Amino acid sequence: MHKPVMVREVLELLNPPVGGTVVDATVGTGGHARALAERIGATGTLVAIDRDASMLELARQNLADVRCTVYYVHADYRNLPEVLRELNIEAVDAILVDMGVCSAQLDDPERGMAFRYDAPLDMRLDRDQPTTAYHLLQRITFSELVRILREYGNERWAKPIARAIIHRRNQGRMNTTGDLAAAVLEAIPKKFQEKRIHPATRTFQAIRIAVNRELEGLQPALEAMAGCLKIGGVMCVLAYHSLEDRAVKLAFRNLSQRTRVLATVGGAEQRGGSQPVLEILTPKPLEPSEAEVQENPRARSAKLRAARRVA
Repeated sequence: MHKPVMVREVLELLNPPVGGTVVDATVGTGGHARALAERIGATGTLVAIDRDASMLELARQNLADVRCTVYYVHADYRNLPEVLRELNIEAVDAILVDMGVCSAQLDDPERGMAFRYDAPLDMRLDRDQPTTAYHLLQRITFSELVRILREYGNERWAKPIARAIIHRRNQGRMNTTGDLAAAVLEAIPKKFQEKRIHPATRTFQAIRIAVNRELEGLQPALEAMAGCLKIGGVMCVLAYHSLEDRAVKLAFRNLSQRTRVLATVGGAEQRGGSQPVLEILTPKPLEPSEAEVQENPRARSAKLRAARRVA
């Protein structure tokens, strides 16, 4: 069962009012959403979004007993402004984005996201999208694969791994997760293979990010999402990759420094001038406690940032 990360910290920062409207933009199996639903009560509204239709259905089942109004939406969280327009919701009290991959996705052999199962190379979060990891690896160039492994996986052995993947592909031996893991093990000399984590961990992460375009347009999307908040509303983002966290940091910093006119009368700025759009609530990202990491090792790389809309 997927364990939601840093639930207490998320609730403290978001602190939605009873009867409020909240968005769980990556609802997964509904762990965070349940806590939010309990906070807003029967008069509140929860917008539950996920790009994975099967996760959305799991959330629907797991949240069947919550008392608030719930809208389940199959969409990419980066399209939140459009989602809210379609629901005729002008602004919300709280937004949560958890960028982590759900345990139910990682543990599903058919997903092809883990090397412990020999499964088809899929890795899609949205099963409706056409491009799988197999398709990506069948047509990718050596230089592009090296870039993906370095940028998304921080992989020091990017070149030998890319060479091994393409060699296997050219031999018709790059079809399953087992083939991909074998290519990594062939590429990294045994004496340099890590014992703490599987040597293929970073490669699988990098290719999954590329397949799902998880970092594409992330910063501007987060800035647009912040515009969906009511004045005083809070947005929390849980990131698990340094590039994700950097995008969140830059989006929040940009909006905390960017000013907007509070109001105009006859085209002239009112007294009081302008002020930043966001107030950053976490100058440094919060991280899970040692106790939480021991209980849920998949939380170990989480970084939580939050900001409140002030204009």
